Amino acid sequence: MKVGFFQYNIIWRDREANLSYIRSKIKDSAFDLLVLPELFTSGYAFESREELMPFAENLEDSYTVRFLTELMKECGGYITGSIPELCNEKLYNTSVIVGAEGLVASYRKIHLPDYEKRAFESGDKAVSCTCNEMKVGLTICFDAWFAPLSSSLKLQGVNVICLSACFGGGVTPTIIPIRALENQCFYISCNRIGTEMFSGEPDSYRGESQIVNPDGKILIKAGNEELLSIIDIDLSEVNNPAFGSLVKKDFLSEHKKYNIMIK
Repeated sequence: MKVGFFQYNIIWRDREANLSYIRSKIKDSAFDLLVLPELFTSGYAFESREELMPFAENLEDSYTVRFLTELMKECGGYITGSIPELCNEKLYNTSVIVGAEGLVASYRKIHLPDYEKRAFESGDKAVSCTCNEMKVGLTICFDAWFAPLSSSLKLQGVNVICLSACFGGGVTPTIIPIRALENQCFYISCNRIGTEMFSGEPDSYRGESQIVNPDGKILIKAGNEELLSIIDIDLSEVNNPAFGSLVKKDFLSEHKKYNIMIK
């Protein structure tokens, strides 16, 4: 399977420019699954809920979903990233996964940092879906810090976990290989690069997107520059890692002991 990420500097407050830029960079690429950053249509920084409202979309009639559907008809695979979603007057930070057939699944970010709680509501359900041979789990940024969410995806049978992100600190990149190893699955993280203004002060994003195998081995890790990276992975490695088998042949039974499920 060909999987990857597109790490780039999101254009602040310009959905059309971001979508056009993504298309220009990936339209000639072949992949089964590609991960984009968090809030890739709007940028991350905001001072109020009202600033995000022009970019909020109802997924039943989403311009972004329609655009990505047409793009995937060219590429032939699936693409995922998060956008502001408006539903029943509530705003969510929502990952969408889209193929040539349209919207396959959506996931509302459960674990919100305090900054995001000023605008967004929390989701309440772990979400996975099937994309050809892959069972894909969706997560967003701060979600990576909480093992129960990825464990609940493991119990749903995922073999790939995607993380769309906007982080500047150095902690999150260190967590990702642990999540891959403990869940015995592939993990694709896509973080953005560039700088945005928060309350008049510049704050930078670190990039360092990565793809990790079920052994917790980093197969590729970006720096702090734009990068479209697509690599081949072998799904037969899921639940059969060399390192994991040294300590436990059946990690799934350990997850089941806690019966961790996000309802």
